Amino acid sequence: MKRHLSDKQLALVTLCCQLLLVVAVGALFFYLQGEAAARSALIGGGIYWVPQCLFSVRVFALSAKHATPGSVMADFYSGAGIKFGSTILLFTIALKFMEVQHAPLFAAYITALLMQWIVSFTLNNRY
Repeated sequence: MKRHLSDKQLALVTLCCQLLLVVAVGALFFYLQGEAAARSALIGGGIYWVPQCLFSVRVFALSAKHATPGSVMADFYSGAGIKFGSTILLFTIALKFMEVQHAPLFAAYITALLMQWIVSFTLNNRY
């Protein structure tokens, strides 16, 4: 019998994998291109990771015992809105007010995004 992770467990595993990956990408950029590239990669990874954390906290904050399908969808959509808005805000701050290298920033962001897809489909193959 195949055992599936709960939604909360999957979210936590995904967040931990993404954080480790962002740090690894930052370390790789530090080794290859120096401190400025590593900082940019960490910022890019953070731009993905922080909104993902906010989304997870919003969606899983309320107890599912008394949840109705409508309230679950409302929580999901509000979490998605928080994630979308905070992602835009963080990209705006990084690109407008910080000195960042674009290639490491976007490389780390995209890598974290891909990690979410990979972990979601491999650890909880029920979609």
